[in-house]
Amino acid sequence: MKTIKYDDIISRIGYFRNKANLSARETSFRLNKGELYLTRIENKKVELKVSTLLELIDIFGISVYDFFYLGTDYNEEDKNILDLFNGLSKENKQFAIDFIKKLK
Repeated sequence: MKTIKYDDIISRIGYFRNKANLSARETSFRLNKGELYLTRIENKKVELKVSTLLELIDIFGISVYDFFYLGTDYNEEDKNILDLFNGLSKENKQFAIDFIKKLK
């Protein structure tokens, strides 16, 4: 995984907010904040708190894993494949990896 910078986190907030079809105003209200609160975060006028980030992730209906690992490359198909892969035994994971390598 690449190093994530503060700007990446702010960008991902905007990405997932838009993906959830939420305006900055509506998201601010869901956080029980003033209507410009999220806009100020996205414009880096207010420092994002971890607790707020976790609330946003919940509002967007994604997991922390989705937010940090998949980021703006997020899509349902990739998430489903990763979820299925994570449920495999160690031996079956290796089989899947070998099989995918042969597909290249």
